[in-house]
Amino acid sequence: MNLLLIVLLIGQAAEPTEHDIGEEVITGEAEFKITDRKIVLAPELKPFAPLDSIISQERYIFDDKLYATIDSLNTPILYLHSEYLRIPLLSRLVYGEIALFIPRFEKTVSSWELIITDSNGEIVRRIAERGLPPASLSWDGRKNNGTMCNMGEVYNYVFTAFDAVGNPTRIGGRSYRFTGIVYEEHDNTIIAIASNELFRDNTQMSTEYAGYYYDEVANVIKDNFQEEVIVYSYSESESRAKAHGQAVMDEIVKRTVLPAEGIKTAPRFTIGLQPKFSKIEIVIR
Repeated sequence: MNLLLIVLLIGQAAEPTEHDIGEEVITGEAEFKITDRKIVLAPELKPFAPLDSIISQERYIFDDKLYATIDSLNTPILYLHSEYLRIPLLSRLVYGEIALFIPRFEKTVSSWELIITDSNGEIVRRIAERGLPPASLSWDGRKNNGTMCNMGEVYNYVFTAFDAVGNPTRIGGRSYRFTGIVYEEHDNTIIAIASNELFRDNTQMSTEYAGYYYDEVANVIKDNFQEEVIVYSYSESESRAKAHGQAVMDEIVKRTVLPAEGIKTAPRFTIGLQPKFSKIEIVIR
């Protein structure tokens, strides 16, 4: 009896009714149009970009519209990846020291010396010590008497290593032309630039890369300004010294926010000064 009841229940459950909940199969065709816009990204692949960045020691500057409205010191990180950036710029000013790389020597070296000469062959700096030389040597651009070397001058260096009995091994370095340097003196920050880097053939016309120097000068002023900026212009012509100093001051004013009494120019007329040694000296106090 029980077995018969179970079979009857199973048979009743297998028969669907109109009130049962089950799956429904829908057949037919329907047209559906996707209106959402797809974002298409086309990444620019530059496999050598990281290597180029290291080799060139690149630095970034902002275009004219950006640094005229936003102080670069307060620029959000967001702008570092925006269209407001120009191409990388290699620094044109030397900051503090020039690295002179020296090859490694065996332990037989007992002493060494570094001689730096100007274009006339005169010694401007001599550094000598006992023992092995360091992996690299740095020169701050100063002469033996402590004064800064001439802007626009070409300098050469020779490194000599001596063994225990005094036998020398000399290595000549490449020539280096001083075009611009930033250094500290008497609690002031000084920027010295050869005039022919800013002006064409000692005229009042700017060179094609003068703007890069002015951009760097503006950044140095922003970092170090406290009281005033004085633009000294050294030239063999009095009128040219005045014109160059005024032109540099105008370019600085375009790129920085300074009080009216915070910047001035002072021409330095020097009789007999060689044109290649004409320079602009910016003292930041």
